[in-house]
Parts: sequence; structure tokens; C-alpha cells
Amino acid sequence: MWQRSVYVGLLALALGYLCLLGPELPHSALRHLSASLLGTLRRARSLEDRMVTAWQAAIVRPARPWARVAVGVNTCVDVVLSGVKLLEALGLEPGDGRNHAVLNSRQDLKEAFAHFMGKGAAAERFFSDAESFHHIARTASEHPGAQLYVGGNAALIGQKLATNPELKQVFPLVNSIGLNEQELLFLTQSASGPHASLDSWSGVPDVGVVSDILFWILKEHGKTSERASDLTRIHFHTLAYHILVTVDGHWGNQVAAVAAGARAAGTQACATETIDTDKVFLKAPLEFVTSQIEAPSKISLNPDEPVVHWHREGISFHFTPVLVCKDPVRTVGLGDAISAEGLLYSELYPQ
Repeated sequence: MWQRSVYVGLLALALGYLCLLGPELPHSALRHLSASLLGTLRRARSLEDRMVTAWQAAIVRPARPWARVAVGVNTCVDVVLSGVKLLEALGLEPGDGRNHAVLNSRQDLKEAFAHFMGKGAAAERFFSDAESFHHIARTASEHPGAQLYVGGNAALIGQKLATNPELKQVFPLVNSIGLNEQELLFLTQSASGPHASLDSWSGVPDVGVVSDILFWILKEHGKTSERASDLTRIHFHTLAYHILVTVDGHWGNQVAAVAAGARAAGTQACATETIDTDKVFLKAPLEFVTSQIEAPSKISLNPDEPVVHWHREGISFHFTPVLVCKDPVRTVGLGDAISAEGLLYSELYPQ
């Protein structure tokens, strides 16, 4: 970073001397040199810096802000602890990973943890043995390194929305859902949707595959003139990127909404008020296709315009990368904070 800054500084200084000592140079040559300097300056800024600047310009309040929001009541206490430390406390030795649809024992937990940790992927699994589960939960909560936080979707979303002074009363929203990659995969598997044969994600979920499943949900189960469903919006979030998908004519300000959700992911995970580009990195693919089923469009990411939009049969997609925290402080409840932030910046059109 310092070498790049010194290089740019010397280049600017040289151009200044050139303009001062060589006034006879043609204006066209000076303009060319100035344009080259500006291009160098833009390239000298990191991708992360350019994305943050673009987000700041894109994140604007909706024309019609929310007057009331309702959040259902379900709360719990989240126990945050290193998975490795938990396995050590349970007396489990490192071993080979293996995927389990349902966890029946501590051995299953160890194998599933190793399997998904090796892929760099999140996982949620049901634990069938109540006695073993309570023993694991007690071991985790009593560990010296454990941290306790308010948990439960409703409590976390309510906590996030309550910080906005413009919000007063509440009403139920049943036309928008937020979900992560595990929930999306469970959904398509249980309903035999597209890519239902996919066993699990490997690393960053493929954008084309995710897009196909999101499209299917709204196309087959979303609101139409013939269907009574109220579902018109899905906010998908994974570690590396977010996608907001909406039925045309129902939602506005979605560029700001998806950017705000991505910004919230970076600030909450790093526990900072604003995104510190020294503490985050870009993990999203720089190129991707918009579908793995239909004729796709190939998209190249431009950090100066990080929100990408495409359209498919009356359904709009807004994609943006996430700046991933290098050393996360808190990720529990992050999905709920993302969904809440996205809703705050969304505008629901009256029908």
C-alpha cells in the first residue's frame, strides 16, 4: 500500500513540474497525461475502498419510509464459542469429515463440523438425541470462552429496527422473506425445486444456481394476478454476497436496500460503526453467470458500481458483494440484522 501511494505521489509531482516547466506542451498532451494520472489514482485505491464509496452514494432512504413494523415474539440466548474449543471440551479428537442430514451423537457433530469447516460453508442440522444435545449445550455455555447474546429472529430484528427513531408501531409483513444458503438449499430439496440434487454447497455458493432457485420460488410461489400469495420479495444472504429478488411493480429502492444489507454485514461482524477497509476483504467472484439452467448473462464485477441488476420474466435481481470481516467479532444474528437493514431501506409500493 505504501509503495503504491509513493508511486502515485511521485507521478503527480512529476506532472506538476511538467506543467510548470513545459508550458509550451500542447493542451492535448497535458489532457492525456492528466487522464492517465486520474486512471492511476483510481487503480491505486483498493477494490474495497471503491466499493465502500459506491455504496455510500447508493444508500439513500426510500421515498416512503416505514410507518409501522411488527415483529413476532420468539427469543433465546445465543451461545458463541469456537467450534474447535467445543469439540476439545467434549473430548473429541480431530478426524475425517462427513455430512449428516441429522445429528444423532457427538461423533456425528464432530464429523459434520469437520466436513463443513473444510468446505468453508455454514451448516444447520437437527440434533435428534435430546440428552446428548443438552449435554453439548451445557458444555458450551459453561465454557470460559463462551459469550452470551440475545438470540431469536424476532428479538434480533426488533433490536435492529428499534434503533431507528422514525419507526413507532408495528404490523406483520408476510410478503418478504430473508434466508441464507442453507435455508435456500433445504427449501429446494424439500420441494423438488431446481438443483435439488445438490447435496451441499462447496465454498461460495454459485450465483447462477442461487439465482435459479430464487427465481423458481417467486415464479412458482410468489404473487401473481392469478395466485393469492403475497410473497413478492426475497433477500438472500451468504458470506460473500447478497441478492435481492422482487416481483416487478411491488418494491422500490432495492439498490439502496441490498447495499445497506451488505454494509451491515461488514460493520456488525467487525463491530465497527463504519466499514474499515483494512479489516475486510472481497470474497465474492469477480465474474459469474446469472443462471445455470437458462441462457445466462455473464457479469463482471465493477467495484465502482458494485450493485448489479438483471431481469428475468417479470422478476428483478439486485446483486452486491459483501466485504467480509477478516477477524469477525460477532456473527450470531448477522442474517437477521442484514434482513432488517434491507427492509429499512426498501419501499413497498401501495397496490
